Amino acid sequence: MARPALPIILFVSIAYATNTTAAETIYPLVTYKCNPDADIITLTNSLLKGGDGASFNYSDANGTYSPWDLVDIDRRANRTRIVRTKKITKVCTLSSGEYTITIEPQIFSRNLSGACGASISSAFTVSHDGLDIRGRTPFENYCRGNAPIITRVTVFGKTGKVKIKRIAKYKFY
Repeated sequence: MARPALPIILFVSIAYATNTTAAETIYPLVTYKCNPDADIITLTNSLLKGGDGASFNYSDANGTYSPWDLVDIDRRANRTRIVRTKKITKVCTLSSGEYTITIEPQIFSRNLSGACGASISSAFTVSHDGLDIRGRTPFENYCRGNAPIITRVTVFGKTGKVKIKRIAKYKFY
């Protein structure tokens, strides 16, 4: 009689473990690094999870940013909305000239209580000597689905090329 209970206990244990992991809070992290010696600029897009994310010290001095720090939120009893966004502009001089990197939030829904409202990502723009060489590009295009996510952007000073690395969404989250 105890034998049929084993699959049920196993199922409940797996469901609980899966639910615990899925409920873990994630914190987006964008890093910016200007390296004139190596003649490159690097942007990365990653996630911090749980306690690591909650205690992480985002800092302009360290080139670490959260898209949540780039939005102003209006919290009212009947709604919570993003009402304003900010941009970060970084300038780096490489061998071929001056590059400007703009980092801004990628908002999926201004209504934080609505579909995708609790999700946010970032976007970037790369300019060289005042001209956009890579227009506004989101690291993540959609809050749902399986579209690839950009995890690294490298700007090469020697060639002026912008190289983008993408991975499958399921590998990112």
